[in-house]
Amino acid sequence: MAEPAPLSICPPWLLEHWADIYRRHEQGSLPHAVLFTGMPGIGKKQFARFVAESLLCRDSSAKTGACGTCESCCQLIAGAHPELMTVSPEGAAMNIKVDSVRELVGWLQLSAPPGRYRAALIDSSDAMNRNAANSLLKTLEEPGERAVLLLATSRPGALPATVRSRCQTTLLTIRDRKSAVDWMLEQGLHDAEEQLNHARVGPLAIVEQNSPDWQASEQLLQKAWRDLFLMRASVGKIVDSLTDLSVPRCLGNFSSWALLANKTLLKVPIGADPAITELISDVHDGLDSEQWFTLYERMQSLYRSDSASFKTQTVLEGLFADIRLMTQD
Repeated sequence: MAEPAPLSICPPWLLEHWADIYRRHEQGSLPHAVLFTGMPGIGKKQFARFVAESLLCRDSSAKTGACGTCESCCQLIAGAHPELMTVSPEGAAMNIKVDSVRELVGWLQLSAPPGRYRAALIDSSDAMNRNAANSLLKTLEEPGERAVLLLATSRPGALPATVRSRCQTTLLTIRDRKSAVDWMLEQGLHDAEEQLNHARVGPLAIVEQNSPDWQASEQLLQKAWRDLFLMRASVGKIVDSLTDLSVPRCLGNFSSWALLANKTLLKVPIGADPAITELISDVHDGLDSEQWFTLYERMQSLYRSDSASFKTQTVLEGLFADIRLMTQD
């Protein structure tokens, strides 16, 4: 028998965002579709789940969300709430398939119990392929009564404009900085405030980036980047070394490094940490400034496109082969 799942906890730095949603819920003006965006690691998925559970609770509050004891909360804890449905990326490609969205659409058209919500979550909504996203449009225009659709993504630009325009976009930010620092200190980061001041990601990502697994994968990415530009290994071998990492992780790092290399050639201070400064110093002569910027734009385009729905190997093979050709011109 599966262990009961605890209710989601709102990241403390996002509680003011929940208070805004709760106020609209109390006023009866809650939008039928909300797109949660924000920097990586801000807590979008966790917050969307917290909102869904709190809206389904019979006795939620603006401060704590779901009560944890009512009949609805007991159903949520048991993983058997009839008015909650979640769609997440699946399969080797980690995308959201059209059949999953069609099932969700049909479910949302059913009537919710009187005075209650029917809540649907789409985690990593940017992982929907085009057909899946198009299947959602009619429901976004004509939702079922008391239906609430919650989408979360760090890459809103990867969603079709037709989807974004039918949702109310909520940019999640750190409104309570002290609570974010306190939480990071609880996770064992002694220089939490300094890291938060300089990071381009949220508290969850900062903590993850301090983990041994993340540090190991960072070293793997830096080695692959050096091997590619310094001709230390074949494209196939380099790509094989990265197959366990996600496409967004690889492209995010590589596009950032391409931009830093371009700035270095233009004599613009990059302000990176010593390890990245050394990495850029090792490879920046491999391309000229215009080539680096072209490469940066190409990787950004890949990052915003449907590339996240493909295997890392598929995306990187062509990219790395083209880079090799550029370095040999």
